[in-house]
Amino acid sequence: MISIDLPDPLEKQFVSVVTECYGGDLQQAIVALLQLQKKYGWKEQLLSDVKSVREEVRRTGGITAEEIDNTIQKYRQGLALSNLYHL
Repeated sequence: MISIDLPDPLEKQFVSVVTECYGGDLQQAIVALLQLQKKYGWKEQLLSDVKSVREEVRRTGGITAEEIDNTIQKYRQGLALSNLYHL
């Protein structure tokens, strides 16, 4: 069994969502959360990656169109490899 310690306001919100949206079925709520993470979690990683790239570009003083194209190509190759590992 998994146990987590949430701050009171967050715990109240979680219990409310489980009760109202999942009929009190905690297992069903957690399964739904995991499905959302699987479906949208990559977007969080992409946002983090984009922020890192922006910071690096600002630090180094600029970027060329060729560098952008190369970076996009490398990123897409990384996604393809990542998808292979998840199969």
